[in-house]
Amino acid sequence: MRRIIISLLLLVIASVAYTQINYQDVVYLKNGSIIRGFIIEQVPNESINIETSGGNIFVYQMEEIEKLTKEKEAVKKSEILNIEQTPTRGYIGLTIGPSVPVGNFSDQVSGGLASTGIQLTLINFAHLFKGNTFGIAATWFGAANFINLGFADPWAYGGLMIGPLIRHTISERLGLDVRPMIGYADTTDPFFSETVSSVAFQLGTIAHYNVGKKIALLLSVDYFHTNPEFIDSGFEQKIGTISFAFGAAYVFRR
Repeated sequence: MRRIIISLLLLVIASVAYTQINYQDVVYLKNGSIIRGFIIEQVPNESINIETSGGNIFVYQMEEIEKLTKEKEAVKKSEILNIEQTPTRGYIGLTIGPSVPVGNFSDQVSGGLASTGIQLTLINFAHLFKGNTFGIAATWFGAANFINLGFADPWAYGGLMIGPLIRHTISERLGLDVRPMIGYADTTDPFFSETVSSVAFQLGTIAHYNVGKKIALLLSVDYFHTNPEFIDSGFEQKIGTISFAFGAAYVFRR
């Protein structure tokens, strides 16, 4: 009998240590997003501040909120150090995908004669400041767009871009970064192989989904523009592309 009682006590202790029931605040937004955490400040009929288990703090106006509830949450001790516990500080990753020419760059008569090519971004870098809403982004990339002439090489260009980052957090795993950037590009024309540098800008967004504590998947859409002047060749060419890319990143945590 004593052994049975001791065994039952050990089983109960193990069960309690393994699973702990907590109550958490749940915010259902009108845009369909669901935020779980603890409300740390509430202004009646105006706004709420909610802190997630990862330490991120979000502010929502009451007109954005569909409903507020409290729900039970089962937390396994083995999951205490999961990917939500420590907020992200940023990431660095690689993406690759098609580069589609637009505007004069794709003109088959008086433009660049460019067709769809490929873009490889060797560095996709993001660093978030305190508050996890604003930060800085940078990319280092190379691209090539083929032309429909048998005697010419592809348009080849690449460069370094930097600019501000604005993050929209959709869930604790999924975020969307908007990144307007400026920098420079080196471009080699396909006819005379002259390479020149020019100012460039890029506007786009990149979605990142945390699949592990240190790994995230990346999906980006970017518009790129530069206007190189080829002095020796005596012409200039507006280069505009829309790129779609997929890749992975290493996640930095605080």
